[in-house]
Amino acid sequence: MSSTSPTVTELTPLACLDPQNKGVRIALIVLNQPQSLDVLAVLWTKAAVLKAVTDGGVNRLYDATRNNPESWIPDLITGDFDSASSENLQYYKDKGSEVICTPDQDHTDFTKCLQLVVQRMQERNIQVDYIVSVGAFGGRMDQVMANINTLYEARSLTSIPVILLDEVSMAFLLSPGKTLLHVQTGGEGEWCGLVPVGGTCPHVTTTGLKWNLNDQALKFGELISTSNTFDQSAAGLVTVETNDPLLWTMGVNVQRS
Repeated sequence: MSSTSPTVTELTPLACLDPQNKGVRIALIVLNQPQSLDVLAVLWTKAAVLKAVTDGGVNRLYDATRNNPESWIPDLITGDFDSASSENLQYYKDKGSEVICTPDQDHTDFTKCLQLVVQRMQERNIQVDYIVSVGAFGGRMDQVMANINTLYEARSLTSIPVILLDEVSMAFLLSPGKTLLHVQTGGEGEWCGLVPVGGTCPHVTTTGLKWNLNDQALKFGELISTSNTFDQSAAGLVTVETNDPLLWTMGVNVQRS
């Protein structure tokens, strides 16, 4: 690694799932996959100050909350609307949701929604700690990879961490430099991983893991750090130092209030 002191970023990735919420604010994006009401309930009621839904996510949100849909009205709905039920879309529109058609086929509904979420935050001076997307991992593998690609696209849109989350796992992109991760909220699962999705990461150093890296290269076809876990003597602190963007992922145990 370079002898120059790296930029240090300090994050608590699962703070948004703490049912006691200690002042964490998020922008929430609901994607087109079946939704866990346990996850949604914590994020929607405890942390989200801006709530957005993409296209078919309209149906997923309505299905998950059909017993009390009036308590789950999003601020923003976006997409080309080839998947959203017209009845569900009209229901939310009548309840005050802002509905914006985004027909551009060069970007996914997730990316287009993220662009508008960032725009609305800037227009309304909404401050958040994280942008959290739910429904990013289920279903088709190509769509999962597209959602991970959105994490890379997000780097040109915002400096706010963008997290992919469901009830069993989460992922976000570590920026070049040094990241200090607080992983003692109680919502973390046993496993974690560092995955060089965007290309080779030639210099990676970690602390706080059972199997740490010491200025090692992560590369598909060679070494990748999946199925790692936490060093129990590290007091819930992990550091990752990398010269290139690197995907961090870990298990999730949803805390129910």
